[in-house]
Amino acid sequence: MDFSEKLKLARRKTVESLPAEKGVVRTVTLFFSVSDGEKRAQVVHASGFPFEAVWQKACLQLREIMAREGLTGKWLRIDWVEDVEAVTWKELRRRLTKIKRNYFRHGLALDPELRIAFLEQELNGNAMLYGGNAIAHAVVNEKNFSIYARRRFGEATDPDFSDDRPVYILSTGGLFVDEEGACQALGPAGPNGGRRHVEKLSAGDVRSLIENSSSFLARQVRDDGLFVYGYHPCFDRQIAAYNALRHASTTYSMIEAWEITRDPALKVAIDKALGALEERLIKPATLPDGTAAAFLVEANGEIKLGGNAVCLLALVKYSEVTGTRRYLDLLERLASGILYLQDPETGIFRHVIHYPGLEPKEDFRIIYYDGEAAFGLMRLYGLTGDARWLEAVEKAFGHFIRAEHWKAHDHWLGYCVNELTRVRPDEKYYRFGVSNIADHLDFVLERITTFPTLLELMMAARQMIARLQADDANRHLLDAIDLDKFHRALHARAHYLLNGHFWPELAMYFANPAGIAGSFFIRHHAFRVRIDDVEHYLSGFVAYLKYLEAEPGEAETTGEPPSVWTAAEMEQATGGTWAVKPPQGWSAGGICPYAPAYRPGDMVVSRAHGEAKGIPLRSLGDLRPKPAAVLATAMDPALDRLGIPVLTVADTKKAVLALGHHARGKIGGKVIGITGSAGKTTCVAMLAHVLQAWGSVEQSRENANLPFGVAWNLASFDRRTKHIVMELAVGRMGQSARMARPHVAIFTNVLPAHLSETSTIADIAATKGAIFSGMEPGGVAILNRDMLEWQTVLRLAQRRGLQVLHYGSAEDCDYRLLSYSPSEGRVHAAIGGRDVVYGIGAAGAHMALNSLAVLAAVSAIGYPLETALPMLRTFAALPGRGQEIALELDNRRLTVIDDAYNANPGSMQAAIERLDDEDASGRRIAVFGQMAELGPQAPHYHTELAAIVNRSRIDRVYAVGDLYAGFWELLSPGKRAAHVEEPEQLKAMLVEELCDGDTVLFKGSNSTRIHEVVAWLRGLE
Repeated sequence: MDFSEKLKLARRKTVESLPAEKGVVRTVTLFFSVSDGEKRAQVVHASGFPFEAVWQKACLQLREIMAREGLTGKWLRIDWVEDVEAVTWKELRRRLTKIKRNYFRHGLALDPELRIAFLEQELNGNAMLYGGNAIAHAVVNEKNFSIYARRRFGEATDPDFSDDRPVYILSTGGLFVDEEGACQALGPAGPNGGRRHVEKLSAGDVRSLIENSSSFLARQVRDDGLFVYGYHPCFDRQIAAYNALRHASTTYSMIEAWEITRDPALKVAIDKALGALEERLIKPATLPDGTAAAFLVEANGEIKLGGNAVCLLALVKYSEVTGTRRYLDLLERLASGILYLQDPETGIFRHVIHYPGLEPKEDFRIIYYDGEAAFGLMRLYGLTGDARWLEAVEKAFGHFIRAEHWKAHDHWLGYCVNELTRVRPDEKYYRFGVSNIADHLDFVLERITTFPTLLELMMAARQMIARLQADDANRHLLDAIDLDKFHRALHARAHYLLNGHFWPELAMYFANPAGIAGSFFIRHHAFRVRIDDVEHYLSGFVAYLKYLEAEPGEAETTGEPPSVWTAAEMEQATGGTWAVKPPQGWSAGGICPYAPAYRPGDMVVSRAHGEAKGIPLRSLGDLRPKPAAVLATAMDPALDRLGIPVLTVADTKKAVLALGHHARGKIGGKVIGITGSAGKTTCVAMLAHVLQAWGSVEQSRENANLPFGVAWNLASFDRRTKHIVMELAVGRMGQSARMARPHVAIFTNVLPAHLSETSTIADIAATKGAIFSGMEPGGVAILNRDMLEWQTVLRLAQRRGLQVLHYGSAEDCDYRLLSYSPSEGRVHAAIGGRDVVYGIGAAGAHMALNSLAVLAAVSAIGYPLETALPMLRTFAALPGRGQEIALELDNRRLTVIDDAYNANPGSMQAAIERLDDEDASGRRIAVFGQMAELGPQAPHYHTELAAIVNRSRIDRVYAVGDLYAGFWELLSPGKRAAHVEEPEQLKAMLVEELCDGDTVLFKGSNSTRIHEVVAWLRGLE
């Protein structure tokens, strides 16, 4: 496409993209940038109105420069100003101290008419806000700023940087037209700003990144096999240093890429690099015992443990993909060198020695070396099967585990433990691998730098997790990881790495665009491009491509929380209007009504005056990262200052309900609704855990089980998920059910709870039975056959035309509990005319009953029970709902059963029976808070518990509240510990009276604050 056609295309796309306000004449500022790839882009800009006049003025300037410089216009970029903020230089400098260097994502102008103005990319490409690597934050580099300003606007230009002088911060949008005439929309100001907008990171996109970056590395290999080590691209300065270790590791990544691309030029470059490695960088040595060894040696004579390791990786990979055996002898000698650096007793590696005398230099330098060494030996073991290498790795891992190396979250250790668990699927190694990532997900999601090794870490962990999910003996270790969050973080990091790629629309602003285009950079190091920087991006994307191509239906993603909501869909669903419009391509993952539930990618609900729902306006600015948008009843100056889209609606509560209804219509997976007086939340968690065996699962968050909570949960679920498990409470049940529209409903029980002065248990049963009103005839109702008001609930289900399955201990149950062994955690049940025995990870007969409801739901969906049973064994009780905690208090070992989230007569009896069944080494202690919402019979329900406790093996009881007065009178005197009015009164008593070996149950309604005593006790440990 010739340049005139590019301009026509760019004009049409610009007109379509410019923000427009009906009836408002806006000043337009357009930037035109052009480059042939050999030199830094030429940039012109013009301001004014109407649009056509500004366009023609800028075109005229551009044509003059192109004629003068002899440019054909290979790359054309158009930017337009969307927002201007006036500040002083003093204020700008203050802000820059809060921004990481090179992370200022705006342009700047020196006058209100924007006559002297610069794009963000011009600022970056000319180091105008960079003060050197000794200053962590952005800083005005007055020298570079002035040099470029004079070059762009003439020698008479003399910027005044005085503190009180104004400067104008620009937010821009843009587009880019490449040499083939393809037009790319560019992201707006922000983390993804200035480069092409990629909605879905597809396998094709990733393959292109791999081809471009591996081709860049191939071009860096000189005729002698050594690399051009790197560049400072602002001024096209080569990095003069060299690092043999990075030579080898970069070559390894190129071999990984060649396995995919089979590019002949890349293969030639690899062979040259390996030749230099073998002939110049690896040196022979004879160990003290006469063993022949080899070491990678740096120019200063250092032998680094990691150097030999990455040589193994490169040569093993090359041997695998080519089938050659020529390197086997060298691999043996390199591995022998690694073993020389390992203490045979402790497994500890020495990190640095000196060549040729092999004198010790540093015992420890960086944790990378440990992971690299173990990973290299594992890969060699995979090639040759020589047990020496595996034995050395297991010795090393003994040290890694003792030293808690997982706290480093090192990607090399992640690679290694993934390989080790393939051949040694031991719990201790899997546990190390899980710990290496489990508490690091927020960092992966939120890290502002691209940090490419994070993708490598996540991809290695993903392979291990996939095997763990199929490993019955060790699957329980995955309880430590939020798997949905893990996959969200994995895709988000892959997507975020696009911000480290030198797309041509970014490279064109640097001194030698063609020299860096297609590579990857490190932004906070002045956009440094170094071979090892590119290596880590490349290896991560190679692994990611294999994942996408293996699981194309599940893996392709935007990289952000699932892009459920578009701007148009939000308006359609709510009837609202965008007061502050979102940028082109905007999307959001869900809706959040209060701060503790906030997740990156969410829209948030602003609390309206007089409303209880939503996040207070003053708190919205504290959310990190910024919300995708705000839902509000009216525009407010404080909202405008947030700098994020705002959707105004007549009523936020009604809008959220509308979003829930709309989202439910888009969900294609199975929806299971769960209700009952007790056990709902645990049953939701247990079923969600089990259904993971068949694919993705979403479940109710934050116990949001009333219509508003059901709505925001539905609006936040990934619509592609295969299963949704929701908790539905008695309040306005019909409204919740008609919104959730479950395919399967589980009804756990009906107990005296939520009673008013006039309501009865039958009323509760009928109200909860409204869950069936949201179901289609032919759906499945799973009912507890032992519950009160069984006939009432059964009639409601039958009246709706539902298929009924029942569970419990009665003889005619479809899923019948025959026995439960607390000591073994074993359930014996009769299901479909056959005896079934299985283990369950959560203690208590009530948990055994929950498991039968879960199995009934699994069958109702159409899945085999054989797959579900091992999942039940790995389920653990939730905090506040029966979780068992081991504590040590002043050398006294205690077992705490935290069942303090809620209570009613049925759940109290279940908790008492569980404590009675507990195989305790010491005393059984019960701490009871009152049961709330029991109506006028509340004292009676509390008093009834005395007989149950008196029959049990509970040794001592602490009771809180006046409702236990009758209970205390009937309780056996030998079991009485204390009856107090407030939970705070218990604290000193428990510290004084609890003994080594005691098992302590905490049980009560949430409003009685017994859970606070549990938290306090845990804090004493």
